Amino acid sequence: MISPSGCGVFGVLRKPNAPKVEGKKVVEAIDLVRFRGSDKGAGFAVFNLREGNTYVVKVFYDGDKEELKRILEDNGIKVVGESATYGELCDCKFEITLGNIVQLKKLTRNLNETLWEKRKGRVYSVGKGLDVFKGVGYPKDIANAYDVEKYSGDMWLAHTRQPTNSPGHFPYWSHPFSTFDVAIVHNGDVSSFGANVEFLTSRGWGGFVGTDSEVMAFLFEELVSEGLSVEEAMKVMMNPSRKSGLLSPEEDYMYRNARLDGPFTAIIGYNSGDDLYMIGIADRSKFRPVIIGEDEYYYYVASEESQIRLLSKNARVWTLSPGSYFIVSLKRGVISYGRTVEELESFSPPPTFTTSDYDIDASKVGYKDLNKEIMKVDKKEVNVINVMSHRFIGISFPRTGKIVRLYGVVGNVLANLNENNEFYVYGNVADDCCDTMHGGKVVIFGDARDVLGQALQGGKVFVKGNAGNRVGIQMREYQNKRPYLLIGGRVDDYLGEYMAGGVIVVFNNTKSSPTGNYVGSGMVGGRIYVRGRLDPGRLGLQPNKVEVIKLLKALMLDNLITEKEIDELRDLPYIELMDRLQGDAKRFAKKMFEEKVGIPTYEYRELTEEEVKELLPVVSEYDRDLGTKYVDFLGERFTVVRPRKD
Repeated sequence: MISPSGCGVFGVLRKPNAPKVEGKKVVEAIDLVRFRGSDKGAGFAVFNLREGNTYVVKVFYDGDKEELKRILEDNGIKVVGESATYGELCDCKFEITLGNIVQLKKLTRNLNETLWEKRKGRVYSVGKGLDVFKGVGYPKDIANAYDVEKYSGDMWLAHTRQPTNSPGHFPYWSHPFSTFDVAIVHNGDVSSFGANVEFLTSRGWGGFVGTDSEVMAFLFEELVSEGLSVEEAMKVMMNPSRKSGLLSPEEDYMYRNARLDGPFTAIIGYNSGDDLYMIGIADRSKFRPVIIGEDEYYYYVASEESQIRLLSKNARVWTLSPGSYFIVSLKRGVISYGRTVEELESFSPPPTFTTSDYDIDASKVGYKDLNKEIMKVDKKEVNVINVMSHRFIGISFPRTGKIVRLYGVVGNVLANLNENNEFYVYGNVADDCCDTMHGGKVVIFGDARDVLGQALQGGKVFVKGNAGNRVGIQMREYQNKRPYLLIGGRVDDYLGEYMAGGVIVVFNNTKSSPTGNYVGSGMVGGRIYVRGRLDPGRLGLQPNKVEVIKLLKALMLDNLITEKEIDELRDLPYIELMDRLQGDAKRFAKKMFEEKVGIPTYEYRELTEEEVKELLPVVSEYDRDLGTKYVDFLGERFTVVRPRKD
């Protein structure tokens, strides 16, 4: 069955004191989210840090193994071992020895160009201590075909595929994609594909199969082969904003076509020769999920938290900040967490999976049947234990006023379209929770991931911990139906984007910044309350300083402001500048920068008597449900964000 969820990825790297990772565990972790993919492709990559000069080359070939062997030997490559499995294509494997790595790299590229020109085959794995297994099917199909469970490794990557930009009927296009000692698994689309291919062809690459995922692997190998460190390569590929200053002007120009753009999550595995690296990345808008985990023995990167919890229920988990990367190596440990220390400390502890009094053990029920089992229980309150990535819980429930208590890690799309039922989650919730809720209540004792409360238009959503990207986007209200979304911790970017009604409160019981960037972008209604002072530069999609100065100079040329006023205004954030401009100058600026996406206004102040009166019963209910005392915060100062009306 084809699912619209997109691909699923998983990666795990052992720590120096840990045993190798068994293939069986990796198969279980990726199979847990097989519904994210389809039967159009899956695969695995296993890395082991080894010495010596023996390399493994694997090729899908429309022909006989002996033909390939002759090509290798005619190019001076000594084959010391070989095997083949024949099906629709020959899956050929060669063990080779060499003294010149450059020779093998050149041969691999030339062979791929020659084979792919006639669609005769593809080198799909090459490296020392790297073995890729991939094909057409679900993860367990590929695992069975290659007997993956018998392998163990220092590091693994795994993938289940939902084809987007390439066919699914041959294994060439399945993940992982591999080049010399590099493998990658990817979820999403790379809109910079054309520019990236141009960069690679300028460096002598060719013979592309036509998928953006492969290009990501080639980009990484090219950058490190040009002398960049792993972290330097990531800074280039992650396409940082120029105002971040992460790249010098020279680097920005030199590698302008090596930057990645588009919605993506990817995991890169790399054998540098003396160390193994695992890298998790998320695009700047974080349109695809990625969860990072760590326990006493292993590091993890996954599409969903449940994949990590399946192997390590007490692991510490966190999400990547938008546009960031997680880098860890076998010998060096964590090089980049993808978060500040303060943000890392703010994520919730492991969930509660069980309780003594329960009605349903979800470990024995698939996600498609869990709703039916809940509705079969002839009780108003239903306790469900061992929830592990079960999705769509509650979306088909009638207006029965049912109370459902969920213990574990809840999957995507909890309580969407909910009318009057209540859900209590004793753990974390995955993406797209409470979409288009009309009533009822959802109480989350842990963290909520991305796109919480999209188009929320009734009821209450309470989160004790953090929430992710694009929280409360397109919230709305109608007449006396006003939704409330209260968050105890912090949130990431685009809070309240295109908000049209309702109330969001961020209490920020953390030591970090309460929000990411672009708060209230395009909002036309509703209110956002953030406890404490919020940097005005985080509000809306504001123009940068260069654009602001150009605007001021244009206004001066039109005699709308004076040169003295430019000096007074040039260092102000745009949002404060707009409070100072008057008349035609203000109208011109708004038309220039806010015609498509409005930028909100804000006040930093104590709540009014009317606001306290409205929020007091809601916050009191939050406190009763979650065991907090946040009602005391109502006497503090908040940053109050509203749409700009002028």
